[in-house]
Amino acid sequence: MNILQLTNYPTSNPQHGGQLRSNHFAKEMRKSGFNVKSLAVYVERDYEPDSEDDIPFGEESSFWNSDLHFLSDYLTGLFAAEDEKALAAIAQIANSYSIDVIICEHPWLMAAAAKVAADRPGTRLVYSSHNVEFRLKRGVLKKSDVPRNECDRLVAAIENLELEATTCADLVITCTQADAEYYRTNAPNTKIVVAGNGVEPFSCKPDRVESWRRFIGLPFPAFVSSAHFPNAAGFWDMLAPGLTFLRPEEKVLVVGGVSDLITQMKGFDEYGMLNRNRMEVMGRMDKSELQAVLSAAHVILLPIVEGEGSNLKTAEALEAGCSIVATSKAFRGFEQAMNLPQVHIADDSISFRRKVRQILDAPRFTKGTPSEIRSQFHWHYLLRDAVAQIGALGR
Repeated sequence: MNILQLTNYPTSNPQHGGQLRSNHFAKEMRKSGFNVKSLAVYVERDYEPDSEDDIPFGEESSFWNSDLHFLSDYLTGLFAAEDEKALAAIAQIANSYSIDVIICEHPWLMAAAAKVAADRPGTRLVYSSHNVEFRLKRGVLKKSDVPRNECDRLVAAIENLELEATTCADLVITCTQADAEYYRTNAPNTKIVVAGNGVEPFSCKPDRVESWRRFIGLPFPAFVSSAHFPNAAGFWDMLAPGLTFLRPEEKVLVVGGVSDLITQMKGFDEYGMLNRNRMEVMGRMDKSELQAVLSAAHVILLPIVEGEGSNLKTAEALEAGCSIVATSKAFRGFEQAMNLPQVHIADDSISFRRKVRQILDAPRFTKGTPSEIRSQFHWHYLLRDAVAQIGALGR
């Protein structure tokens, strides 16, 4: 079976959660014997090209709107479906590789995929949902300067786009049971399978983990996230009014693309100088270094306050095996791990800060996450049913 995986970002060198999920999904399909061609359509300023087949578009395009730059994925979908050259480029790839199935990660490119499939009798469509997007975008738009009536129009357009993606798909893949129930309600005749977000087993060396502990010198909290606005906002929401609960010599390690946002958020300013002095902003790290930092942390912070789907960083924290302070939202899709002794749930800033303080003052949790729990959140285990369902489309 020949599969075209459409994404609105390159996936060969994954950094953020969507890239990681798409990358591992393609790997698992290839392990099952499928031929997978990944094709990315994206705003060219946001990513380095992945391959010569990528379809970037820029601010000169009539489909770009600088006032909606934070909806670049939505704009990318409009471009892919309505720009004649872009659509023709996708169709050319589908024809060149004799594609049997087109999988869209997120709903944005489903309209383009449906147009391509309409000209290829027998081509099946899969909508791989990462979350219920219109709810997520509604939260983002509420915090923007976009007029209320325009916000409502955009949210409705995105909701309609998702529903069209669901109804035209031969198979829908979701990250959580809750998302699956939403789609079942709105598209009762569509085949749906749940495939949660996960992690690959850590491969970092013990001596590298120990070197990070020596480098920091004190028990430290770690916050890891991509450059995702709600995640950065959630950090300050759950640690409000700031990092005053840390001692002067203590620091939070901030790792990943969120490093670019963390000092720009509203919550940073009230105690700006103190907050800056009590953070070690590390930026992006390669996979093995990130694993070592997480494994060395005294406590991992998961201050997720909005969004849909499930959080890859939760799977990483469980794989690391140390103490975790998280909101309930951070454990969507990981409910079976919420009662582990190292997991502490706090849904208000006072409780969140207090629990982090208590853990930093207590001996390090060293028992780790039981292997029978960790293995449930490895990619191979989580994606196997979805891969099998995709294979069944070709029978």
